[in-house]
Amino acid sequence: MFSKENTISFPDKYWYSGDKKSILGETLFKDILFLDYRDSEAGSNPREYNGLKKSNIEIIKSLLKDPKNMFRFLHSGMIVSLTGLSFSSENTLKFKSCCLTNGNQTRFIILILALLKYYTSENLLENITAKSFHQFLKENLRDEKVISFLKFVKFGRVNEIVSFIKGEGKYQRCFNELKLEDFLTSKIRIQINVIDRILDAVDELDEYSAGTLIAGANNETQKVAIDDIFGSRYKRELKDNIFKEFENKYGESLKIEYRLGEIVEKGPKVHILTLLRPVVSTGILTKEKDIHKYANQRIPIYNLFIKLIKNREKAQETIQVISKLIPFLYQIRENYVLRYLRIQKEIIYRDIKEKALLEELGETSLRDKIRLINNNELTEESDKAIKKMTNYNIEHIFPVIVFRIRKILKYSKDGNEINLTIDEKNYDEFFKTIVNSIYKKYIDTKLVGTSGSITDEIRNKHFFTHGEEAYEAEKNHLNFKETNLIQESHFKSQ
Repeated sequence: MFSKENTISFPDKYWYSGDKKSILGETLFKDILFLDYRDSEAGSNPREYNGLKKSNIEIIKSLLKDPKNMFRFLHSGMIVSLTGLSFSSENTLKFKSCCLTNGNQTRFIILILALLKYYTSENLLENITAKSFHQFLKENLRDEKVISFLKFVKFGRVNEIVSFIKGEGKYQRCFNELKLEDFLTSKIRIQINVIDRILDAVDELDEYSAGTLIAGANNETQKVAIDDIFGSRYKRELKDNIFKEFENKYGESLKIEYRLGEIVEKGPKVHILTLLRPVVSTGILTKEKDIHKYANQRIPIYNLFIKLIKNREKAQETIQVISKLIPFLYQIRENYVLRYLRIQKEIIYRDIKEKALLEELGETSLRDKIRLINNNELTEESDKAIKKMTNYNIEHIFPVIVFRIRKILKYSKDGNEINLTIDEKNYDEFFKTIVNSIYKKYIDTKLVGTSGSITDEIRNKHFFTHGEEAYEAEKNHLNFKETNLIQESHFKSQ
C-alpha cells in the first residue's frame, strides 16, 4: 500500500505529445505520495511544504469533503520532471529519477491524511503523539525508501492537520468516514516533463540543471526562502567547484546543508552561508571598501556567488583559491575563534558584574537595568541583563577577524592548501589577541548603545577597523609578512 516504486499509472487515457517530451493525464494519489523533490538527478524543487496556510486549508477541505469526485476539478494538480522514461504497461510508466516541481503542498497534505488514516485504523486520533505516530509508522512500514522519505514529514505539520480535523465537526466526520483504499485511488491531474528528451534540443543544460530550472520557474511567484533557491539551483556547481576542497577534507564527517533543514539526520552539519560569508570578508569577490556592507548578509552574498558561478569558465583561479580558503577559514573559526570567544565572554562577564556591584558602570546602556539586593548581590534580572550584554553572534565577529587576516593568507609549500604566513605554533597567541580585541570592541559598542540594531552597527565601515592595533602589535612581535594572494586572485566579473 505504501511502497515507493518509480512508477506512475494512468487509470484512464492520457495525452502523450508527438515529440515525446510531455505527458498530461490523471494519476492516483498512491502514485504521488513519495515522488522525490529534493536534489534528484531530475532537478530540485526549492519550495518546502509550509503547513496549513490559507490556500492549504482549502486543499484539505476539498480532500476531506470529496476526494473521489470534485477534488481534481478544484485544484490544479502537479507538475513532475523525470528522466529514464519507459512503459511497463500501456497505462503505467517507469522512470529512473523524478522531481516534483510543482504541487508539493498538495502532495504533503495528501500524504499526511493517508498516514493519519492508516494510523487511526489501530489507534485513536485523540491520543496521537509524536512518539506514538512515528513508532507506529516504524513498526508497520517496512519499505526503507518510504521510511527515509518520512523524515521530511515533521510531526508539527502532522499535528496542525490533526488539530484542524478535531476542531471542525463536519470535517472530523468526513475524516472518520473516509476509507483509506478509496482515498489512495482518488485521482489528481498531472503534467510530466520528460527531461532527457527535452534536452535533445538544448546543449548547455544537463538533466539536473534543467529540472531545477523548471522547478524554479514554477515557484517564481511563490514565497520561497532565498536559501532554498540558491542552494537548490546551484548545488551541483557549489559542490563541484566552491566546496570541492571542503568536501575532500571533511567528507561525510561534516555534511554541508545546501538548503535550510534538508539534513534531518543527527550529526555534524554546516550551512552553506556559514562557509560563504567569511570568503566575502577577504575581499576576493568585491572591492575592499565595500566588504563591510556584506557583514551578516544573506541575499547579497548569494548574488555574489551566483555571479561567480555564471562566470566560472573565466574565474577558475578565483574559484580555486576560494575552494581552498573555505576549509581553512572554517578550521580557524572552529579551532580558535569559537574557543577564545567563549573564554573572553566569561572574562568580560565577570568584569562587568564586578563593576555593577561597585556601581561603576558609568554612562552605559546597562547602568539603568542593574539593581542590587542586600547591597552586595545582583537581582536575577540584573544578572540576566549582564549575560545578555556579553552574548555574541559569531556571524558578527568572524567576518572582522577574516578581514583582519586577509593580507597574510598564502599557499602552503605544496600548493594544496591555504594557511597564514604565521608559523602554526603561533596561531594560538595570534588569534587569542585578535579575538579578544575585536570581541571587547563589540561589547563596548553594545554598552555604549546604538541608534539602530547591533546588526546595523557591524555593517558600519568603522566596525571593521576593530582589531587593527592588535594586528599591528602581533605583526611587530611575530615579524610575519603580508602577501598579495587575495589581490592577485580577485574576481573580475566580465
